[in-house]
Amino acid sequence: MQESTSREKVLKKVRSALIQNSQNPYPKLDYVSSVYSPQPDDVPELIFAQRFSEAGGNFIFCENKIEFAESLLNLAEKKKWKEIICSEKHLSDFLNEIEFPHSSIAGSQSPEAVITTCECIVARTGSMLISSANSYGRVLPFFTPVHIVYATTGQIVNDLKDAFAFMKLKYNNELPSSMTFITGPSKTADIEGIVVTGAQGPKELFLFLADEN
Repeated sequence: MQESTSREKVLKKVRSALIQNSQNPYPKLDYVSSVYSPQPDDVPELIFAQRFSEAGGNFIFCENKIEFAESLLNLAEKKKWKEIICSEKHLSDFLNEIEFPHSSIAGSQSPEAVITTCECIVARTGSMLISSANSYGRVLPFFTPVHIVYATTGQIVNDLKDAFAFMKLKYNNELPSSMTFITGPSKTADIEGIVVTGAQGPKELFLFLADEN
């Protein structure tokens, strides 16, 4: 019987192809091993710093939390920021201890910077993982021109799969509703192929990494 439509002809060919078994043309192809070259396990912070800087981020290593405070104060004075937001209580309490001027909510329509923590940081890609479980929620890091992140060496994981394993362990497999990887400042080339920084998020991204030990 002659098929009446092109659709039926296509479906017939698909069924025929599914029924017939064909040999794998690449039997020796390795589908299991990682496509990435192995990285030394003893310097993940150096790998992260390199990848993060290549993506346009500003990396600052601190030996401890006091050095983080000093570096943050120097940066704020250099940039002449007037309104900085920090809504995470434990981080805000620390900033209050060092008398660093900030507010927990935006006092105006145009705050200049926000300070947050993150879930973890990924060495291989130079990315930070934030989630809706953090007290600043989904929106706060994306509507200020500058995003400042405080992290410790204990939050470094090697790869993306390790980041998901980290989250599953932390939240006992009940993952947050939203998880976002941030790799460098916001960039887009949607308009005439011209790269624009800060069109859909912060123009500058700073990460202060403190030695947990």
